Amino acid sequence: MAVLRASIAITPYNIGAPQVLVDVAPLRGEHKMYTAVAARITDAWNVSQTVPVLRDFAPVLNAAGTTIYLPYNDDRITSVRLPSPPPAGVDFFLTANMSGCKFFVDTIAGSNDLMVYHANTHQHGSPAHNSPVNYQSVQAGHILDALHANAQADYAALPAPNNLVLHNVASLAKGTYYMQGALAEQRKANQGRGLALPGGVWATPEFAGGCSVMGFYNAGWHFYYQTWGGVDYTRPSGTQAIAKDLFTFHWKSLHNRRTKGISHTAFSDITVVDHALIY
Repeated sequence: MAVLRASIAITPYNIGAPQVLVDVAPLRGEHKMYTAVAARITDAWNVSQTVPVLRDFAPVLNAAGTTIYLPYNDDRITSVRLPSPPPAGVDFFLTANMSGCKFFVDTIAGSNDLMVYHANTHQHGSPAHNSPVNYQSVQAGHILDALHANAQADYAALPAPNNLVLHNVASLAKGTYYMQGALAEQRKANQGRGLALPGGVWATPEFAGGCSVMGFYNAGWHFYYQTWGGVDYTRPSGTQAIAKDLFTFHWKSLHNRRTKGISHTAFSDITVVDHALIY
């Protein structure tokens, strides 16, 4: 089942983080440089057994595959050069799921090819609760940008004629790709929803899902992101909450509390909440 450009507005695609490629040693301990030849796969998509609306990525390493796949590594940056035009039969690009990582696109001086990167850090993570899902600390952002700058320097330092002059033209960070998730959290909070945690802790509603980055080749590479998911929250309970719904004619809220209970899980109504062009 091929992924069509139009389908990313409707069908949630869960890429996950499979390590299907032959592993490479990290340069300086932090930069894994993949080639388009080694990164070719056949991509397949299975209907999720737990969330039927979701499509789960099922890749197979294949030197004749139609897709170039870039994995991620904890606290490292990975990169791959995308030929333009690509090898015969290749028209699709994927990278691992984004949930705090940053995606970069560079042009290459004297070439139509592009260099793409997937940077990850677990340092300076967001608080466990009561912070919007798109929050990322300034310190974490600096680390991701430094990983990219150092990776650019790695390519510049290669022996001639393989040394490259790279120019960044686009990037995608958590603040952007999870923005609609954060707005969804806020909408539920504005409706009086919260999240009941163990120990009697009452937190703000929390978005759960993922972000998929895909590239389509059509007279050049074009990259899009898709954010999918839902919000975990707890419906207000007790006589006051019911009385409020009756008084304000919130029949749907009253019906949901009675038929679905007070807890709502994000994966009970997964949808595509955002999709947009990166470059």
